[in-house]
Amino acid sequence: MTTVTVARRSRGHLLKILGVTFGIAVAVGNVIGSGILRAPASIAGTVPDTAWIIGLWVVGGLHAALAINVIAELGTAVPQSGGPYLYAHRAFGDVAGLVVGWSVFLSKLGGAAAASISFAEFLPLIWPEAGGYKLEVAIAMQIALYAANAFGLREGRVVQEGTSLIKALMLLAFVGVAISVAAPHVESGAAVSTPAFGWMAVILAYSLIKGAYSGYEAPVYFTEENEQPASSIPGALAIGLGVTALLYIAVNAALLYALGPQGTAATPLPFSAVLDRVGGSWTGVVIAIGAMISVVGVANAIVMSAPRVLYALARDGLLPAALCSVNRGGTPDKAMLLTAVFSIALAATGSFALVFGLIALMDTVSQLLIDGSLFKLRRSEPDLPRPFKAIGYPWLPGFLLAIDAALLILFARSDLMGLAFAAGLSVACIPFALVARRAQAVAGPGR
Repeated sequence: MTTVTVARRSRGHLLKILGVTFGIAVAVGNVIGSGILRAPASIAGTVPDTAWIIGLWVVGGLHAALAINVIAELGTAVPQSGGPYLYAHRAFGDVAGLVVGWSVFLSKLGGAAAASISFAEFLPLIWPEAGGYKLEVAIAMQIALYAANAFGLREGRVVQEGTSLIKALMLLAFVGVAISVAAPHVESGAAVSTPAFGWMAVILAYSLIKGAYSGYEAPVYFTEENEQPASSIPGALAIGLGVTALLYIAVNAALLYALGPQGTAATPLPFSAVLDRVGGSWTGVVIAIGAMISVVGVANAIVMSAPRVLYALARDGLLPAALCSVNRGGTPDKAMLLTAVFSIALAATGSFALVFGLIALMDTVSQLLIDGSLFKLRRSEPDLPRPFKAIGYPWLPGFLLAIDAALLILFARSDLMGLAFAAGLSVACIPFALVARRAQAVAGPGR
């Protein structure tokens, strides 16, 4: 079955209406969620030293910058919608493509479910009566986003750009309040020595930071729908990550300035501790509003991108052709419906925590395959047009490959269940790929 044949069966087609503004919005929106409210406390509790904490956030940003250097080349060389699956599939074939495609899709399902639950947990701070209906609120939030995006790409774009702008401005406002209004942290009495911590603590803290930065590649899920992908995709990736890294570093610096490492670690929501110093009963309301807008932005980015993973898999014959259906608004409607069913089910059962636990190591495996795709395609398709070429090739991409390989080994040693899941999913992709290939052969190219 060919891509052209599938496209003719669709009621509509993907719309080429996006630009760099949307790319930045979806990158920032996909990365910055409610986790930034809680991650600083966990990290400060693990590595209770200001210099180390800020340094790790900087390193996390540089690591992500190495990754977008690779993603920018792949995204512009393979200008289709669907994300990193496309690159692994083109470079290494069906099995590698399925490993990346399924791990990305599962991560997004868990992310959408978790975001909706977070929304429901913060709503009672504004509307106490909602506390007894958390599951219903979570499901209603997802349905609202899926409904908005079902109308079309334009509607999803408006939601994404609006929520990303508001969350960025609110984080900047918090930094200003923490530095200019809240009193700086001062150790009482004699100087307090920093508690000892080892390399395992650093690795654990960095795994949290790496997770906080995940999602920076969001613009490439929509490459085919971008008016000028050759310039917009690299620009959106770079600016989106730059904005995110600056916000992360500034927020953590502000928290440490106001509370110190021990004070930041002392409460699950250090933001609240800072705002309490300013005074007023509105602290909880402000945090709730900020968190809810933030998770809506994350959930909307997932609602938009996850169906495009299924769309790309179906277009390559690895899923039923029906999932290539696109409505007149430019939305892969059947793929979105299937995504909605699964993400709502995860929220209802609470299984998203299990998905996150199992898929964490799989994400690192996928990243290695994406890194390797750059080298493989440079060798196998040297004449492939590359509007953007990875800076410092082969040294910087090679450095990234070495880092991700080392992280895979370190994470695997501490997550045996995740390792077993990663191995099991990879093996399961082999017969799935063979079945899909046989179905394509039986259907024939003219189907």
